[in-house]
Amino acid sequence: MTSHNAPQGASAVARLMEPTGITVRAEVSRPRRHRDGWQFELSPLDRSRAGRLSAFMSDGFTRQIEDASGMLFHAEDLLGQHEVMLTVSMDALLGLTARIIGLDRGILVEAWNRQDAALEAALIAEGVWQAQRALPRPQRLRRVLLIEPDAGAAIGAISESLSRWADLGLITLIRWPIAFEEPGSLEVLHQTIEAAADQVEWGTADALIVDRGPGFAFRALSDPDLVQRLCRFPVPILTLRRAYPNLLDRLAWRAFETTEAMEAALTDILREEVRATGRKRLDAIACELERIAVTAAMARSGALYD
Repeated sequence: MTSHNAPQGASAVARLMEPTGITVRAEVSRPRRHRDGWQFELSPLDRSRAGRLSAFMSDGFTRQIEDASGMLFHAEDLLGQHEVMLTVSMDALLGLTARIIGLDRGILVEAWNRQDAALEAALIAEGVWQAQRALPRPQRLRRVLLIEPDAGAAIGAISESLSRWADLGLITLIRWPIAFEEPGSLEVLHQTIEAAADQVEWGTADALIVDRGPGFAFRALSDPDLVQRLCRFPVPILTLRRAYPNLLDRLAWRAFETTEAMEAALTDILREEVRATGRKRLDAIACELERIAVTAAMARSGALYD
C-alpha cells in the first residue's frame, strides 16, 4: 500500500499501514524476543545477493495491530516472504538497523484464515457449526432484529430498505448500532447478541440481520465465544459477504453476495406470508372491520331527539 492507493476512509488497520517510511519486500526469519518487542532478520529475495538487516518490531506496534484487528499477533505470522514498512537508522554498535512500522495486509489475512479454519474444525467436531443452516426458512417477517454500523459509518442499503418497511408498517424493526472496527466492539457485540436473544425469547423475532457495512477489521465476528453464540442463535441470521474473512459469513443461515439478493430473499418471505394467509381473506377481514367500526360509531352517536 502506498499513499497513492490507500483507500479513502481507511480503517484502523489500514491506517497502521499508511506510509511514513520505506517499503521493502524481503524474506523474514529468525524471530526472537528483544527488549520490549521482537527482532527479525530480513534477507533479499534474490539469494545471489548477500546481506541481512536486523529489524525490530515493538510491543507497542504489536498491540496497535491487535487492538485494530481484534486478533492476537504471533511472531510466526511474519515469517516468510512479506512486504514490510521500515524506518532505517545507523547504530554505533549494531550498524544499520531497522524498525518495522507497517505490515502488508496479506499477513493479517493469512493469519486470520488459519485461525478461522482451526475454529471451524473444532465447531464441526462439536456438532454446532451447521446449527444455523439447519434452521427452517422463516414463514413470516414481522419482527426483525438488525445489527448495523453506528452513526459514524456509512449506512448500508439493506438498513435503508428495512427502515422503509418499518415506516410502512410491514415489519417491526429492532436496531442495535455498533462501531464494528473500534476497540471494545467484541464486548458490545456480546451484549447485543444477549439482548437479541432476549427479544427472541420474550418478544419473538423472525430473523437477525447483520449489516456491518464497509470496512476491514471485523475480527470480533470470528471470536470463539461469539461464534459459538451465533451458531446457536435460535432464529436465522442473514448477512452480506465481505472481502475479508470472518466466520459469520460461513456460519450464517444465509450469506448474500449483494444487497439486492438479500432484499429479494426477504421479499420472498413477505410474499409467501401473504400467499399463505390469503390476500382475499385479508381484504375481506379489513372490509368487515371497517364496516363494524362505522356501525359502532353510528350507534354511539345516537339520535338527538326521540
